[in-house]
Amino acid sequence: PSCIQQHPVAPASYGSALCRGSCAGMSVNKCLQDLGGNTLAAAIAGCCQPAIFNPMDCLRIRWQVSRGSESHFLSFARELLRSEGLWGALWRPGLPVNMCAVAISQGLRMGLYPTARDTLQLLLPSKNSKSGASMLGAGLAAGSVAYFVGAPFWLVKTRLQAAQQFIAEGRKTPAVAFAEIHPERFGASYWQGCSPLIARGALLTAGQMLGYDGTKTIARDCGFADAPAVHVAAATVAGLAAASLSAPADTVLTQYQSRKGGNGHGLLRCAEEMWQERGLAAFFRGWTANFLRLAPTFTVGSLIYEQCRLL
Repeated sequence: PSCIQQHPVAPASYGSALCRGSCAGMSVNKCLQDLGGNTLAAAIAGCCQPAIFNPMDCLRIRWQVSRGSESHFLSFARELLRSEGLWGALWRPGLPVNMCAVAISQGLRMGLYPTARDTLQLLLPSKNSKSGASMLGAGLAAGSVAYFVGAPFWLVKTRLQAAQQFIAEGRKTPAVAFAEIHPERFGASYWQGCSPLIARGALLTAGQMLGYDGTKTIARDCGFADAPAVHVAAATVAGLAAASLSAPADTVLTQYQSRKGGNGHGLLRCAEEMWQERGLAAFFRGWTANFLRLAPTFTVGSLIYEQCRLL
């Protein structure tokens, strides 16, 4: 028997992470085994996802740091494809590092989420087996830990993708742009911009889990079978919630990390400059690309995750 109790109707899912009960009364070794299995399955899925969807992620980063004449997202994307091609403009930049970053962060947040959710559920009085508060709180907690651990990879990935745009606009030479990818000092400098990264990771995870887990729970309570159509709908809601909740932290993170040393400014100064340049819209720049990336990523990731857990 598993310490993760499955619902008799719905098989385990990406959002619920196969955890309907708690580890109370079960052996610690068994709980750790299931935690490790969930983490490994999510990490494998996380490694595969950027291989498919890195173009959308790179497009989001390049759009957020761009200062060119293109004022519309679609026009910007068409110009990139016309001038640099799909592989050079969007698919290649930062791909290996992105695969490592997602594998680490997704593996940890998906592995930790079930335990965190069920622990909170025991502490929060609720008539339901899973409450929205426990899902939201567990997502925030698991996402914070996961993205803190993966912070160095996210920093390098963001700078690699932003460097492509700086070079394309002539703001930096290739030598300068790529020389600034890694911090001058090894160690704590790789956690530059860690605060917005943790906030982004926490909000993204909370939105994903609340959207996916919550949608599946509502669908099941309404009598819908745990079918692929429900999975796709839940993934779409998860992508919408995750992209919306994490948008401000995401744009601040990109702007801050893409500047070597933050250009001598802190996070608040970076946010102030964004506000002065584009107003409130600056904090949601790249939302469309992020949503178009997250919704199919969550859908494909859930399928890979489920198959890996069956191995």
